[in-house]
Amino acid sequence: MKEFKVVAFWIRPKDEQGLPGAESLLEALLHTFYQSFPEYEGCLGAFPAPRGPHGAFVYVSGSCNGLLPGAGEYLQYLLAQTFPQAEVRWYGRPWGLGDRR
Repeated sequence: MKEFKVVAFWIRPKDEQGLPGAESLLEALLHTFYQSFPEYEGCLGAFPAPRGPHGAFVYVSGSCNGLLPGAGEYLQYLLAQTFPQAEVRWYGRPWGLGDRR
């Protein structure tokens, strides 16, 4: 993860039940994340996937073009703890010159 800026997480359920209560869990999770990384406040969006297997996405938006490695690792940890019945995959892109956050 250190060679990339994280731009999205896909939380994929391991069964067909999906992620019950994902919307409220994601809201609480982002609140916890922002307490540790206030510089990202307002930079993340999250939503439950509308189609099967009914997982969820967390993504960077607005002026933020990716999470620094420490922030990405912490968010991945929070997602894995919040959704133990799911696989958490991160997606990123290489850091470019001049990238700050």
